[in-house]
Amino acid sequence: MPISPGSPWGSISRIPERPLVLSSDRELGVFLRDHSAKQIHEQALFVKSGDIPRVLGVDDRPRNHECLRVVIDALVVTYTDTAGVDHNDVCIGSMSIARRYFRGAISIITNSGYWRKHEVAPRAHLNDGKLDIFEVSGAMRWSQRRLMWKKALVGSHLPHPLLSYSQGDFFRWKGNAQRLIIDGQYVGKVTAVSCRVQSDCAQVYA
Repeated sequence: MPISPGSPWGSISRIPERPLVLSSDRELGVFLRDHSAKQIHEQALFVKSGDIPRVLGVDDRPRNHECLRVVIDALVVTYTDTAGVDHNDVCIGSMSIARRYFRGAISIITNSGYWRKHEVAPRAHLNDGKLDIFEVSGAMRWSQRRLMWKKALVGSHLPHPLLSYSQGDFFRWKGNAQRLIIDGQYVGKVTAVSCRVQSDCAQVYA
């Protein structure tokens, strides 16, 4: 079940035998997308880098004998491309809908709280049963945006009248064609996106 605020998360574990070693959030998301619940349960998943080790604070920790075992949520994503074809995907860390990085509106839906190493949602947690929505107004000027991203590196960008933040268990967007990026990978231009939280989606090691 999702973690409650202030509760301990994860436990020390020996590194599992013959784990599937994943080098990014995107690799983990693709594995969850393309395999059944039974296959996911049977395969030990070791995440070497990405938002999970970042959130756990074990990016640089030697892991010769021990690691941390955690249960994580995932974001189940459905999107429509510009040809009108629907696709299904899975996001582990964060996804964004935008035309450009420094100009125009940006919608970021995050599970981990991080996007491009910026801490856009300091209240987010990978196992709280919620998705966090961070949106940048298209009216924000380039100079303001540059300062905002700099502050977001340390999570000090909120509040701001041209930024909005909310939590929920569902998100829906529809509009003119925008670029969809899931866990750092550009997946295509889209006209509609929806996502929901899949609580306790997988047990992973990091």
